[in-house]
Amino acid sequence: MDISRPRKRKTQKETAACDESQDFISNLPEEVKVKILSYLSTRDAVQTCILSSKWRYTWTLIPEITIKQADFEVPKASWRITRSRLVKFVDVFLYLHNGPIFKFQLDTDCNKANFDNWILHLSRRNELCKFSLNIRSMNSMNLYNLPTSLFSCRGLRILQLHNCRIKLPRGFLGFKLMRVLELQRFSISGDDLEKFVSSCPILNELVLKTGRFLVNNPNICAPKLKKLIIHGRFTGLMLKTPCLVKACLDLEDVPVGMNGRANLVEALGALPEYLAAGSLPDRLPVTLNKLRILALDVNLASHEEASVTRLLLLNAPNLQELNLTNSTGDPTLTGTGLWQICSDHLFMSLRVVDLHEFFISAPEIAFLQFILGSAPLLEQLTIVREKDTAAKEKEAVVEILEQIPKVSVNLKILFEGTISF
Repeated sequence: MDISRPRKRKTQKETAACDESQDFISNLPEEVKVKILSYLSTRDAVQTCILSSKWRYTWTLIPEITIKQADFEVPKASWRITRSRLVKFVDVFLYLHNGPIFKFQLDTDCNKANFDNWILHLSRRNELCKFSLNIRSMNSMNLYNLPTSLFSCRGLRILQLHNCRIKLPRGFLGFKLMRVLELQRFSISGDDLEKFVSSCPILNELVLKTGRFLVNNPNICAPKLKKLIIHGRFTGLMLKTPCLVKACLDLEDVPVGMNGRANLVEALGALPEYLAAGSLPDRLPVTLNKLRILALDVNLASHEEASVTRLLLLNAPNLQELNLTNSTGDPTLTGTGLWQICSDHLFMSLRVVDLHEFFISAPEIAFLQFILGSAPLLEQLTIVREKDTAAKEKEAVVEILEQIPKVSVNLKILFEGTISF
């Protein structure tokens, strides 16, 4: 009979050593574990402290923080409980965090009284490169007064603010490293906005969406700016942006005639109807050679707005993509002479044209003849309507489009994405 020797039981120390050898992730270098946590939400990253003693303090070193109120919502819990949990989390997190914080993003509708202390804490570290504050549901006129401590974060490269009232502190020295500035639903004086932007010498991207707030007479000078998005209410807007590559401009409720304050000669951004007051030159003194993508919202039946649109297009020889929405308004354009094709001007770089809300009226047909007769390398023209169009009307539109002379031999025309020929 074969009698085997009894198996020796492992000691507690041996068992721990075996578990440790199998838990290879916990034995990774600290910087690797920090990288792993960067793929989690900040709240989940903090919860890894309960995994083992080797993970207990790893979360205190993560350099990029993203805190969203949705991560703290609990089924059937009131909004007060959600806010309380978020505030407590941020307070403890900032107090215990040991490493540098390069990026801080906060998306919440918490009481704005908490923000001042958090921003002050971040500013004292002098490490912040990106700061994003999205205050989601405030009273329409009750904006958050941005504290002056934020302006001491001299290393900021990206700044995104939503629902804030901005007043520059005395002695503001600017953000010399700022590349992206995004302000949405904000309030600021024209002088402060002018100083803010001009104090960011290498600014590359600028987004301004005012909401219901009015900004008076801003003179924006951004010599390195390549991307510009403006939406909202501005009076006397002037932009000096010679390096623009992409521009999207949608201005609302702007009075006509600003006593010469705004003009197309000095400002690319001055494209709405109030800039069309007065006579326009045939050419701008500076050709917009770097403009590649352009989005416009204009009324082609308006002589003033159509004239400004034509002037801009003729001065953007390297334009590659045009996105134009035809807005409604009182028709003042008579005849089609405005859109006569210039024999000495061709859009040699234009590849894509998207036209929204086109109903093939006389001014629209004249515009199409101008584009299709001047763009020999055009690859795609898309006409989009938000509402459904009757089959007979589609056929009529297709017939008109087929009759328009085209200089591009490789052109594809799409109508609402359902008809192509």
